[in-house]
Order: sequence, then C-alpha cells, then structure tokens
Amino acid sequence: MYERSSSLSCRAVACCCVFVVAAMVAAAMAQNSAQDFVDPHNAARAEVGVGPVRWDDMAAAYARGYARGAAARRLQAAALGLRRENIFWGGRGGDWTAVSAVAAWVKEKQWYDRGSNSCSAPPGRSCGHYTQVVWRDSTAIGCARVVCDNNLGVLAPLCLLLLVAASLAVATPEDYLNPHNVARGNVEVPAVVWNGTVAAFAEDYAAELNAGGCQLQPSGTRDYGENLYFSSESSSTAADAVASWVSEEQWYDHNTNSCSAPEGNSCGHYTQVVWYNSTDIGCATVVCDTGDNTGVVVACNYWPPGNIPGESPY
Repeated sequence: MYERSSSLSCRAVACCCVFVVAAMVAAAMAQNSAQDFVDPHNAARAEVGVGPVRWDDMAAAYARGYARGAAARRLQAAALGLRRENIFWGGRGGDWTAVSAVAAWVKEKQWYDRGSNSCSAPPGRSCGHYTQVVWRDSTAIGCARVVCDNNLGVLAPLCLLLLVAASLAVATPEDYLNPHNVARGNVEVPAVVWNGTVAAFAEDYAAELNAGGCQLQPSGTRDYGENLYFSSESSSTAADAVASWVSEEQWYDHNTNSCSAPEGNSCGHYTQVVWYNSTDIGCATVVCDTGDNTGVVVACNYWPPGNIPGESPY
C-alpha cells in the first residue's frame, strides 16, 4: 500500500459517492433527468422488497468526471477500475435513454434465482447488472450524460450510450469532521463545521483528478485551503486521510512555528487541519479508475484558507 498527500493554502478538494451512474447519449435531457434514473431503479428494488435509492449530488459529480474521462479513451469493461459496475452500450441510431438502459440491466432478473443465489444466464450474459440494481446496501445514485465525439475514435460505432454504475462506500460529513475536530481539540482550537458549497467545489475537483489519472495536483484556487491524499488501497477511508495529515504534527514545533520534516515531507497538511481561522470544511472521496493509478483520492477544502506565510496556525 502506498499513499501520497498534497497541501496548499487556497485550493480545492475531492469527491465521494455511494452508487454512480454515468451516461453518454444524444437523447434529450428530459429523458435523462435524475428522476429518470432513480425511478426504474426503485421500481426494480420495490419488486424484491429492497429500500429505494435516492439521488446524490456527490455521486453525480463523480459521474460527470468519470463520463468525461470515458469519452476521451477507448473504454472496455475489463479495463474499468471500479467494482460492481454496470455498462450498457446502445447501437447507433437508437433512441437510448436512462430508462432503456436500466431496463436492460433489470432484464437479467429472468436468469437469477434468489433461493440459491445463482445465475443461469447463457454464455456471454450475466446477472450482475440486475443484482447491482437491487443491491440492498446501495443507497444513493448520481447520474451524468456526455455526448461522444467520434473524432476521438472512441468506439465510434457504439458510442451513443454508456451507463456505468458502481457502488462505493460512502463517507459522511461526520467521517471527515470528527478526526479534524479531534486534532483541533487537542490544541484547543474551535471545531470546524461542514460547508456544502466548499464540498461541492471539492467534489468537482476530485472528479477532475480522477479524469486526469489521480495524479495529485493542486487545483490552483485561491478561495480555499486544500489537503489532498492518495492511497493505493481502495479500502482507505476519510479517517485514514486525516490521520495521514495529522501525523505531521510530530515535526511541527508550535513554540517556534517551525517544521523539521524530512525531505519529501512537510507540516502543511497538519497546520491546515488545525488552522484556527479555518471554520468550514468540505471534503470528498473518489475511487481512481483512469490512468495507471488505482486506489482512492481524498481531499478537503478549508475556508477561510490557512497556511498563511509567517503566521502561526493557532
């Protein structure tokens, strides 16, 4: 397992989601609204007594980034880094919509036997798309659509519709807030609160990081402070990310406001976590599925930004 972090004052963050649906289609937006995705999922789930899924903007932000990335490369199901994904391709000229894609997945129910939890699908078919749609632990979905550019040579004959669904462990605001506030409490700094606007910025930037292969690069915004974290372990959590940042406390001397971190390390992630004047945070987690990196990116933005040169964090 390996991990990386990046910190800078006045920067952006990342994104988190539970269940993602990304769509590429030339159909009208009215046929691919949030409700057009949610309703057929919930109809299938209700048939087997499973609770409904809800729309999740964080998941949708991830979906947007994923869809953009998928449109820019030759996409094959086996190459996807996401687990438990659903992919549907509609042929050129078809009036493919969110409803028709979900219907194709749900059609696999005919081969699934609940009693034995087995699948009798013919060769080349499966039950996995259906079982993902009705998976009990999936609680939210987010959707996006991107029109394919055939000039990119991205499976041009088939690139009218792509839908991807993946269930991910969801990090709640408390999962980010609690470890931050423990660290801040240790140095008697007031607790931070969750800020939806900051989180939305983080989600969008996390999607950009994923589309770029999850290379940790600062967003460049001057509106927020920023901590970024990468782990090759897909099971890494928000708490793991914050713990990595807070571990830099060992090198920070508050009396002299100086840092003795070894080469390649810093104290900047820690000082941003405990920066007294930073009152609001927004964070996100994204599973990397592009480029050579596989794992998780976690990012947190801070407002007002910390790490002001020459100033002490508290």
